[in-house]
Order: sequence, then structure tokens, then C-alpha cells
Amino acid sequence: MLVLGEVLTSLLPSSAALPADACERLLALTTGAQVRRSDRPMSYVVSPERLTGVDCQVPTGPHGTARAIGTVTTRAVLTGGHVLQASARTVAVRSSHNRRLPWSYYLARPSTVEVVGKYKERALADAFLDAVPAPPMLNLASIAGHTADRVRASSLVDSRVPFRSRQTTLRWAAQLSSDEDAFTFTVERADHRTVRLETHATELGDVVALCEDLALHDWLLTTLTGIVTRASLATPKPSVAADRIRPAVDHLLHLWMPGARLEVRTRRFWEQMEQRAGFGVQWAASVQRIRDHLALSTLRELSTLRELGQLAGPAS
Repeated sequence: MLVLGEVLTSLLPSSAALPADACERLLALTTGAQVRRSDRPMSYVVSPERLTGVDCQVPTGPHGTARAIGTVTTRAVLTGGHVLQASARTVAVRSSHNRRLPWSYYLARPSTVEVVGKYKERALADAFLDAVPAPPMLNLASIAGHTADRVRASSLVDSRVPFRSRQTTLRWAAQLSSDEDAFTFTVERADHRTVRLETHATELGDVVALCEDLALHDWLLTTLTGIVTRASLATPKPSVAADRIRPAVDHLLHLWMPGARLEVRTRRFWEQMEQRAGFGVQWAASVQRIRDHLALSTLRELSTLRELGQLAGPAS
């Protein structure tokens, strides 16, 4: 089984983290459908899943395409009341028909697109990861983006961001009937990553959770390093740099919990990526650099105050 997906991750445009109750109301995107919520180890809220019908082309190789008809599943996720993710996915299967059928046929097979014509799963997966979607190609990022836009447009969001950040995209392809496990994470561009996964003993829901977790922590690391870079910690005015990195302390550091919500069978892929990419090592180094700078900045401020006599001890 071949699954294609894409995850958009960004900062919710809100001046402060939303309480969990507000997150539930914000992600109630489908009337009457349940919003899932967890408060441990941190606030985590998931919207009901929605279907979007597609009749488009998918890349089947470097130069080939095929018609794909069916539905794409999307959902929104809020972590810590601050980080918004919009996730889209579909299962690609070979069609036994050479024409489009009534929509009732495809709705009875949710989250599936039927590909008309011959193709190889591996070639389709590779072409999907490499493609630059343009009409009439399948564009999961665009579909996920509509869900993210609905959330951002809510009156519960004040549209005031506490710091500057960029949206990142993680595009993934998973073959769930492979004989062996294989995992590849690639940073394609500053805001775009791809994941190639092959496994034989993992449920679809676990794969979706893994890719969303990877996207979340990649965004956290990208955003934190961006804040540190822009802060210019070597500036002659430490207090200025401290003010620039304070948003990271207030809004990001407590969200780093890679694999905390994953099943044991998918957590091993996180461990493989950690061994190769060193996400945790880079995060720990950035956090330590922030803490060291804040400590030095505090010592310098105290030294200045003492020189001014404001912290002088009582006269003997």
C-alpha cells in the first residue's frame, strides 16, 4: 500500500498560547464531529478529519503522469496551543476501471485515490516527492493549506504573532507493504523536507502520527535556530540580544518532546533519524547557548547595578 502525504507546520497567529478549551473550539471544523484532545505530556488537540474530492494527475516517473480520482483526508493539529499543523494524505491504489465512476463510488472508499493506468509504486513515490505541483497535478500542500487558513481565520485567533517564523512543509511517501524497513529524511530547501518510508508492520495512523511529529520538531528546531541567528548573541549589547531570544524561552523550549506520542513500533524511526541527523544534539546545543547567554547577560546587569551603587550592602 502506497500512502502520499504532506504536513504544513507554522506558528498560530496568536499573541499567546491558547488554552486547551479554546483549542477545542478552534478545531471544531465539522459540525457534530468530535475533536480529540490530550493534556499530557502537553496540550495536543486534533480536529475531525475531512474529505476533499480530487480528479487530477499524479507523477508516475520522471516524465510520466496518470489520472488519479478519489478523496484526500485532511486534519488540523494544535500543539501547546501555539503550533498549528495541517495534514493531508491519501492512499494511492491501482484502478480496475479506465474511466471516472460516480462520486458515490469514491466516497465509499475514503482517503483513497485510484490511479488509472500502469505505474510502479516506488517510481510514483519518488516522483511525488520530487514534483513541483502545478495544475492539474495533485497538490496536497494546497489542500492542507485550505484547512490551515480556516483555522487562522477564526475569531478566536487575534492575528498577533509573538515572534517571526516561517511555515515549513514536510512531504512524505510511505510503502506499508515493503518487506524491509527503510527511512530517509531529507532537507530539500530552507522550508521544505521530504520523508521516504518503507515498512511492513506499521499501521497507517501510526505513520501519519510519525510524520506529523517529525514535521513539528523539525519546525521547532528550524524556528529556534532562526531566532538565535537573528538575535546576534555576540552583540556588544547583551540585553538587546536577550530580548530577542526571550520568545524562544517563553513559547518554544517546553514543546520539545520528540516521539512522546508515538507507538513503540514507529518510535524506532525517530531513533534512526536522530542517529543520522542529530536533531536532539542540535536542539540541546541551541538551548544551552540560550541559557548561557541569559546567565551571562544577568551577571553583566548585576555587575552594572553594583557599580552604580544600587545593590550596595548596608553601611557598617
